Amino acid sequence: MSLNGFCKRSVYWIQDFLHGSKVGKHYREIKTVMRSAEIGKKIQSERLAALLAHATANTAFYQRYAGRPLEQFPIMNKSKLIENYDAIVVPVDKIPEQETEKVHVQKTSGSTGTPFAIYQDSRKRHRRVAELKYFGQMVGFQSHEKLAQCRIWTNWQSKTKSQIFRENIYPINVSKMDDDTLRELCRTVRENRITAIRAYASWYDSLLAFLISGKGDAADLKTVKVMFSTSEELNVATKEAFQEQFCIPIVECYADEEAGIMAHQKVQDNRFYLNHASYIFEILKLEEDKPAAYGELGRIVITDLYNYAFPLIRYDTGDTAILAKGNEETGGWDYLEKIYGRRLDLIYDTKDNPIHPMSFARVLKNLDGIRQWQFIQKDKSKYLLKLNVQKEKFDLENTLLEIRKIVGQDADVQIEYVEDIPVLASGKRKMVICEWKKS
Repeated sequence: MSLNGFCKRSVYWIQDFLHGSKVGKHYREIKTVMRSAEIGKKIQSERLAALLAHATANTAFYQRYAGRPLEQFPIMNKSKLIENYDAIVVPVDKIPEQETEKVHVQKTSGSTGTPFAIYQDSRKRHRRVAELKYFGQMVGFQSHEKLAQCRIWTNWQSKTKSQIFRENIYPINVSKMDDDTLRELCRTVRENRITAIRAYASWYDSLLAFLISGKGDAADLKTVKVMFSTSEELNVATKEAFQEQFCIPIVECYADEEAGIMAHQKVQDNRFYLNHASYIFEILKLEEDKPAAYGELGRIVITDLYNYAFPLIRYDTGDTAILAKGNEETGGWDYLEKIYGRRLDLIYDTKDNPIHPMSFARVLKNLDGIRQWQFIQKDKSKYLLKLNVQKEKFDLENTLLEIRKIVGQDADVQIEYVEDIPVLASGKRKMVICEWKKS
């Protein structure tokens, strides 16, 4: 713990207290629920009853389910939510504790190739902040300690200098997965004595190779106490290598942009502790909407207890997992033994520089008219972008402009319009594919 972090953390909590402890109340409730399933299930049951009553009273889509238990509500995926969007949105004047005339619009990165924008109310936003603080502290990272945030920073999402100062979050743009970016990360960590890194799972593969090859100096990371892995499935060998060779633990965080943190590991503990404080979890069979048995691979379906602007009820995340029965160490709560998320192909630009596949998702989610997409590298400088679009809103010229910013101005980018992007045998769509075998 640093004096700098302590002071900024103290200022934050004092300001939150003076404004009614809007984050603090959520933080304390999360802590109470996660500590004990016996107490937590009572609170969870109350929150679920309130959510269902709200959704059935204030949305056209759910009003027909009034008075029914959760298991009689329909399973929803991203496509179904988009199809019924207007019937699910709650009018602002019907949202409790909403603080502004407009709700927050959270755009997803489209990690399945289906971009999606979801409304989140003020209370949901406070909840998400509280979740970050709780799960960070669970692995020994106090909020407002220095954190390197490695992600695709775009024109639509960035950190101002004042935000960096207040939050102690140092943004590192990892759209290019090259040695220069890795050197910048190591330099930033060394010069600012950063204590934690948050990055995409595949980024740690590149960082490990960079250090082992001798191009980077592991001493640059000596102040790092923990690293957070997000967005993709982490390579087990990479996780073990960082722990064994550099004594830096990597903890995996299962989260998405439309909901928030759904599960989190602890240091040197491979169990995924589900966020029972904010969600109802169902692990359903792969081929039918019935509960999977403990130890059986099933689909992750969540009900968000705190989004009153756009209720996410029985939302199929598109990921799969194995559920395990809770024990004393987990507070009696069930947990996940393993999560099977998405591993994404690496793409190269026309100069042979590796590009993180999330670069495309971060851009395409902000372009109007795109329902689904899939990006394929066919050869060194030949690419194919498959698109399912809403033609009256879609701007082809701007889309090609943004894609060439990523892969190179000399790129040969072909467009193929499709009615649907096919799913894999797992039921998931692969948004980025590399068919070029780099020599």
